[in-house]
Amino acid sequence: MTENELKHRIENAIVLLTDGHPFKVGDLTFGTKDNSHFSVTGWTICNDLKNLTRQKALDEMNETKSLFKKMTSISPELTDFIKDRKVQYCLGYDYGMGGLEICSEIDGQIKWVTELEK
Repeated sequence: MTENELKHRIENAIVLLTDGHPFKVGDLTFGTKDNSHFSVTGWTICNDLKNLTRQKALDEMNETKSLFKKMTSISPELTDFIKDRKVQYCLGYDYGMGGLEICSEIDGQIKWVTELEK
């Protein structure tokens, strides 16, 4: 996706997010539950949760955060939209018929939802 395509996609996301609808931008899914929260969900590339360790999950969470930081650096609209919101980063597992949360992070605090090997 080019930078201009990404900017356009983010602008569309902001319109839908304002109405409370989640929106996928590239490999991330954005969501809002109210005016003070914003969620960024990245999806593990692991096909089987049995093969996912906590360290791999943390590495993928860091990739999610890095990608989101890149998006905010090229989109002043996104930066402005999240300015007064608490950002929650999530790592999810898409099993085809739905998804489950593996872990989340708010203010540097990791919360494990799915039990993984260390």
